[in-house]
Amino acid sequence: MGKRWAVGALLALSLLWVASASPLADARGRTTESEGARLAEIPAEAVVEEAAESGNEAGESLAIVEIAETPGSLAQLRAMDPGEVPAEGRDAACWALYRGLLPPGETGRFDSEEPASRAEAVQALYRLSGILIPVDACPYADVPEAAQDAVAWAESVGVSGGVSEGRFAPFSPVTRSQLAAMLHRFSAWRGEDVESRTAVSWEEPVPAYAEEALNWVMDRGLYGGMTDHGLYPDLPVSRLQLAEILARLQKDRDPLAGELSLPESGADSLSRQKHEALSESIAAAARRHGAVGVQVAVIEAGALTDAYHYGWAVKGSVPMTNAHKLRTASLSKVAVGLSAALLWEEGAVDYDADIGAYWGVKTRKPVTIRSMLTHTSTLVNSESIAWDYTGVKAQLSSASGYGGGVPGDLGSWSYNNHAFGILGQTLELAAGKYLDDVLEERVLGPLGAEGSFAAGELEAPELVTPLYRGSALGRSAASVRSVRRWGAPGATGRQFAGGFTASARDCGKLTALLAGDGCFEGVRLMDAASVELMESHGDQALPGGTYQALPMRLRFGIYGRERLYYHTGSAYGVYNLLSYDPDTGDGVVVLTMGADGGKDAYDIYAVCGEISQAVYEAIA
Repeated sequence: MGKRWAVGALLALSLLWVASASPLADARGRTTESEGARLAEIPAEAVVEEAAESGNEAGESLAIVEIAETPGSLAQLRAMDPGEVPAEGRDAACWALYRGLLPPGETGRFDSEEPASRAEAVQALYRLSGILIPVDACPYADVPEAAQDAVAWAESVGVSGGVSEGRFAPFSPVTRSQLAAMLHRFSAWRGEDVESRTAVSWEEPVPAYAEEALNWVMDRGLYGGMTDHGLYPDLPVSRLQLAEILARLQKDRDPLAGELSLPESGADSLSRQKHEALSESIAAAARRHGAVGVQVAVIEAGALTDAYHYGWAVKGSVPMTNAHKLRTASLSKVAVGLSAALLWEEGAVDYDADIGAYWGVKTRKPVTIRSMLTHTSTLVNSESIAWDYTGVKAQLSSASGYGGGVPGDLGSWSYNNHAFGILGQTLELAAGKYLDDVLEERVLGPLGAEGSFAAGELEAPELVTPLYRGSALGRSAASVRSVRRWGAPGATGRQFAGGFTASARDCGKLTALLAGDGCFEGVRLMDAASVELMESHGDQALPGGTYQALPMRLRFGIYGRERLYYHTGSAYGVYNLLSYDPDTGDGVVVLTMGADGGKDAYDIYAVCGEISQAVYEAIA
């Protein structure tokens, strides 16, 4: 299944529903290009008045919709059944459906978590404009017929342009930055005050085109409840969030919108409330285990809420910050597993097909993506085996490339770094692109996160830290940064078992996505079924009492939680832990370097376990 926001045909039908839902749709005339240009120069109020009095050149009445005067009551609205919508968002969803601003989603219900498209956002503003004036031609060839009038209107009045020459990208999700710009321009066109009296400062970089608009949006409170944990300027806006934003925009123009119950700020973060005490606990654990540097990210109820840092990024000279990038070691396997789930969702890979089809070879034993994710492939695991494309093809087709056991059988379980290298290559070959690009397009970009299997490709490579083994240098920053993008997707598998480089905050965003069953800050970025696939496991426990998922482990009764999914990582003096509680959506990511590497009762690095225990107790 492809990205949910890329289902063009379904969205076109939805947009057609909006057009046909108008009681005046049948009376629509056509305007000339000159009329479209003239419209851009006339204030909204003047256009409404002139159109109502004179009609168009063909002698037909122009379609005028005064949303605020449409009959309706709060009781009628609340009697609607929008489907599965959070209680606090029900009013806004019903209002948007009732006013015809948003059509039913793919399921015939509201689909509140799904990203709203650029076309849907423009169509809603077109309806709110109160002026349905069709035009003869849309300047963008990629816009479906049902949305052409709205897009042409938005272009003509300056509400929204395209993303490139001749391209509007109607089915792409509308981001928070893009929507802010549309709302700002729309309100200016309506003659409203669009001056921002508050300058908002954010950690995330904001696109230059959207700075003024985002300040105005925040000043007006239009994004209420959406930015409690960060602005996330490139994050898509969900359909429910769009409905709530439009209701706030209309509260002074539509009496019904003014009566709605709309969510404001969410629950405060327990980690933030206890930040000072937790900082002391983290520092104490770091000192106890001799760590040179530590980063920690905290996830509460599926949201990244807090971050901590301790010690040095470069020992004795550069203090650690939340922005520094560390080698995540075997937490990289979670990034590979996430890539696999995203490609499975798009229909690019089959977890149970022999990978020989992706390599163009006949494997000597059946090897699947599932068996590599669960460490049951029986592929030989050795640093002496080649990681390059030619060498891996030879291994797959040779009897000497395999050990004993039955592939896919848990009795053949053996932790396998080399198989994960082959898995990463297989995914790149199937996708025809680098895994960095898979992650960037689907999750890292929207989340405002940055991580890479090739540390030298990071936007700020100067933030990459050296690695310390005890107090000594384990690997220099220059060595970590020396890894650059390989010649072609699938050319090497060397970095997939442990080379992903990112901050704890970056990893925390990915963890929050999994802890939220594919939703992040109210918007769905991946299917819940894809997360369920990653979390799936058999009934048979491994030695030590854990259950093998794809590729995380599941353990019951750990760190004060009923169960946690987790993955550890170690290399060159790095000791790391990523974990989350699937029942509460809480989670913790701990990245360390230079610590002693001792383990706790759960066979997890003690420095990571002690920090995780303190955080989980604090946010319970």
